[in-house]
Amino acid sequence: MAASRWLQDLPIRQKLRWIVLVISGLAVAGACGLFVTYQWYTSRERRVQRNEVTADVVGTQAVAALEFQQEEEAAAILKSLRADKLILASAIYRPDGKLFARYLADGIGAENVPAGPEPDGARYEGGRILIFRPMTSEDKRAGTIYVLVDLADIRNIFWTNLAVSLAIVLATSGAILLLISRFGRLITDPIQKLSEGVQTVSYMKDYTARVEGGGKDELGRLIAGFNEMIRAVEEREAALAKARDELEVRVKERTRDLEQEVLDRKAAQKATQDKEAKLIEAQQIAQLGSWEWDPEKNTVDWSDELYRILGVLPTRFGGKYDESLLVVHPDDRKSIAEAMEKSRADREPFQADVRIIRPDGSIRHLRVHGKPLLDNAGKTVKLLGTAQDVTERRLADQAIVKLNEELQKRVEEAADANKELEGFSYSVSHDLRAPLRAIHGYSRMLMEDYADRVDGDGRRFLEVISANTRRMGQLIDDLLDFSRLGRKALVMSPVDMEATVKQLSDEALAASPDRKIEFRIGSLPRAHGDLSILRIALTNLISNAVKYSKGRDPAVIEISGSAGEKENTYVVKDNGVGFEMEYAHKLFGVFQRLHRPEDFEGTGVGLALVQRIIHRHGGRVTAQGAVNAGATFTFTLPRRAEGVGV
Repeated sequence: MAASRWLQDLPIRQKLRWIVLVISGLAVAGACGLFVTYQWYTSRERRVQRNEVTADVVGTQAVAALEFQQEEEAAAILKSLRADKLILASAIYRPDGKLFARYLADGIGAENVPAGPEPDGARYEGGRILIFRPMTSEDKRAGTIYVLVDLADIRNIFWTNLAVSLAIVLATSGAILLLISRFGRLITDPIQKLSEGVQTVSYMKDYTARVEGGGKDELGRLIAGFNEMIRAVEEREAALAKARDELEVRVKERTRDLEQEVLDRKAAQKATQDKEAKLIEAQQIAQLGSWEWDPEKNTVDWSDELYRILGVLPTRFGGKYDESLLVVHPDDRKSIAEAMEKSRADREPFQADVRIIRPDGSIRHLRVHGKPLLDNAGKTVKLLGTAQDVTERRLADQAIVKLNEELQKRVEEAADANKELEGFSYSVSHDLRAPLRAIHGYSRMLMEDYADRVDGDGRRFLEVISANTRRMGQLIDDLLDFSRLGRKALVMSPVDMEATVKQLSDEALAASPDRKIEFRIGSLPRAHGDLSILRIALTNLISNAVKYSKGRDPAVIEISGSAGEKENTYVVKDNGVGFEMEYAHKLFGVFQRLHRPEDFEGTGVGLALVQRIIHRHGGRVTAQGAVNAGATFTFTLPRRAEGVGV
């Protein structure tokens, strides 16, 4: 109390200096004290947590050694703790509490290791931390690990923080004294001036000044005289000032609210305009208009796009429900009216397709959707809906129907033509074979019965006739095979391509015993197809390779394959005469040949059969070759039969 009175009687400058110095010093000292205390306790807790984790890790590593009674292995694991200089000792205890293994840092005596384990946890003793942690194996306790940790570094940090805090307090106090000495006049000088101003106010009746406080110093005497002069008007001036300030605040707030309201209305108006513009644009793109029917008022509202679709000007439409039905085709008015009435009564959405008649007489097709709008009582108050111009879609559908009808007609015509072609093929087979057999038979009879009467040219002519009749018969057989292949249904099953190719290659070797032919057959993936006609395709490809490699010694025919994700690929390659690639497009045509008949026999149907067989299986066939460099035929087959035509 005496110190307070002593401080109160001091001059303002000294009073200010002492108050600031004491308060600032206490604040800084308190903050530093809290910081040092916090650092001490948190550092100890972090040390405990870290070393508990270390104890758990080492315990986990040593639990196997403890279970198998390997003391040396456990001691070696404990020695790994010497990497942490603050760990003074460590030990492992058996489940019965007896010491199993221990580790002592340099200079640490055995008395630092307890004879037996203590309760799990950590405790502080003599500036050290004693940690006991359980060692578990398969969720069972296998023993206890003990760790002794020194707190020397934390103590050093504590004393360092304490010294730094003391230095901060001293430095802060010095800085405060320096600042008060330099800047204290910023406070005391205005007070002196205010004291002089108070004397002037007491004569000038100026009641705008306000001073609070008291005491025996200069400021106290000044305040006592000033308060005596303005006491009578203080409350009135304060009330007026407060009212004026509140009014200004309310005016500013109201002005700000009005400005924000104007901005919000402008933004909302712009957003609404943008949405309406986008809606109109979307309706124009989709040729979709909207409508609204009010049954109570019997009025109908149309959107701008619906006016455009109907071809009606807004000025020509009165907005009545009965008038809106006049744009509908007479044959569709009853159905659309019934649909709308039913939707209103059942409170269910509806859909209807109607025709409209535009003012220019053109007819358009509309798809109309409607939905009832219900009030709180569940009564239909309005019907809302859309109308989309689907004329182009309807015309397209009609065109598709017509196209399908024409296509069906063409298919039927093609079927009739195929039947006629089939009949023609059988007719050719029957009608041509008889004359050919007659020509061949009479030619053989002439050569056998009249051989002594026919000279060498005659016999040669008869041989030519007989050979050509045989070739003509082969052509007829190949043509019939090619025709029948298109009508034969595929019988799909797994096909061992490798075994099939080996069998066909053996047959080719047996058919040409006087030739040196070398087959090189690689690994061929299994196929899925009709074995009987796939054999025909492979037979033609192999016989083709054998035929066109005539004159090669040896003739080398390579057959390989590979499996893909969706299809298998097969390759037949020979070292024969090859062909020019510019004529490759003729290879797979019926009766198309790239070599002279006198050089290589054949009818020109084999590769056409190959292509038809592979295509019917959903695959592809290609050919590569060069003159006197051989030919390579590649074909693919799908890995599964889905989607393959029959």
